[in-house]
Amino acid sequence: MLIAIGLQSFGSQYLIEHKFWVDMLKSISTDHAARVNAGQADSLPSTGIVRSWYLENGVQEENKTTTVPTFLRSLPPGAYSTEDGYGTFISNDMFKGMDTFHALVVDLPNGKLITMLDIGELEDQQNRDSVTSTIWIGVLVILIGGMMAWLHANLVRPVRDLAERMQAINPQNIGARVPTTYKREEIQIIAQASNAHLERVEKFIERERSLLDQASHEFRTPIAVISGAVDVLKQIALPDASKPALTRIENAVADLSETMVALLYLAREATPEAEPADVTVLHELLPRLIQDHEHLLGSKSARLKLGDLEPTFITAPEAMVRIAVSNLIRNAIENTDAGFVELKLQKSVISVADSGSGFNPVEAARRYRDSLRQAAPIRGQGLGLFLIGRICDRFGWELAIQSTATGGTHATLDVSASTIKL
Repeated sequence: MLIAIGLQSFGSQYLIEHKFWVDMLKSISTDHAARVNAGQADSLPSTGIVRSWYLENGVQEENKTTTVPTFLRSLPPGAYSTEDGYGTFISNDMFKGMDTFHALVVDLPNGKLITMLDIGELEDQQNRDSVTSTIWIGVLVILIGGMMAWLHANLVRPVRDLAERMQAINPQNIGARVPTTYKREEIQIIAQASNAHLERVEKFIERERSLLDQASHEFRTPIAVISGAVDVLKQIALPDASKPALTRIENAVADLSETMVALLYLAREATPEAEPADVTVLHELLPRLIQDHEHLLGSKSARLKLGDLEPTFITAPEAMVRIAVSNLIRNAIENTDAGFVELKLQKSVISVADSGSGFNPVEAARRYRDSLRQAAPIRGQGLGLFLIGRICDRFGWELAIQSTATGGTHATLDVSASTIKL
C-alpha cells in the first residue's frame, strides 16, 4: 500500500509539474515578448532562475550572444527539457549531463525569443525529499512488520497452540485438560472456558455410560428369560394353532437382541486401533438372511430369491451387517404383495430390489435423510432406517434408495469402505 501511494504521488507530481512548467514558460515568454516589441529587450533577465534572450535576425551583439547558452542558440521554435516524460517538451541527447532546465523558443517578427527556467535547485530538493520519503516508507514497513510479528507471537500462535491441544485430547482420556498458563489473559480465559466445557461433557458422557450399562443389564435379563421360555415351550407338545405365535415370539426376541447389540455397539466411541477387526463373509451371510426372512412372506404370493453373489470379505461385525441388510429385506417384503424380492452382491454393493406394489421410494429416502439428522429415531417411525443410517455413518458405507422403471424399488448398500482387498 505504501509503495502504491508513493508511485501515485510521483505520477501526480509529474502531471502537476508538466502543466505548471508549460503555463509558466508561456506566461513569462508572452510578457518578455511584449517587452521586446516595446523596445525594452535590454531589460530581459539573463541571470537567476528565469532567463530570457532576444536574438534579432542579422544582428550580432557581443554582449548578448555571449550570454546565450550555446546549446540554445540554434534551436528551432518549440519547448525543450532535460527531463524525459514530458509530452509537450522535446528532450535532446545534447542536454545530457547539464543542469535541469525547461526552455521555450518562440518566433518574433524580427527574431526569436528564448526563455529558460533553471530548476536544478528545485530538482535537488525533490531528490532529497524522495530519499527521505523512501526512508520513511522503509521505517513504516519495518514497524508494520514488527507489529504483525508481535500479533502472531502473542495472539495467533497461542490460539493455534490451544486449538492443537484441544484436537489432541483423547475422548477416552478422562480428566484431560488444556493448560491455562498462557501469558495473554485473553488466551487464559479461552482455555479456562474450554476446560469447563470439557468437564461438563465428561459428566454428561459418564451419565450416559452409566445409564447405558444399567439398561444393558436390565434388558438382557428379560430377553434371556423370554428366550429360555420359548426353548422350553418348543419341547412341549403344543396345539398347532399356537406354533405360529411361538415362532413370532422367537423371531421378535431374536430381533430385539440384535437391536440391543447394535445400539450398544454404536453407542461406543469408534476406536479401531483398540478393537479386534471382525471379518464378515458376505457371500455366505446373505443366503442365511434370505432363509431367516422367508417366514415374513406368510400368505403372500411374493417370493425371495438370490442373485449373483461375488466373494466379498469386509471388516465389520456380522451383527451390524445383519441388522442393516435385514432392515432392507423387511422393508421390501412389507411393501411387496406379489412378485419378488431379490438380493444380490456385486463389486462390494449389496442390492435389494423388489417388483413393487405400493412402496414409496421418495418417502423412504426422506425418512432416511431425517434419520441421519436425528440423534434418536423419530417417534412412530421405528428403528429401521435410524439404525441403517448410524451403521453407515460408523463404517463409511453409502445407502441409496430409488425407484425402478417397472415401478419397484431398488436399495443399494455400498460397503466398499470396509472391503478387504484380496
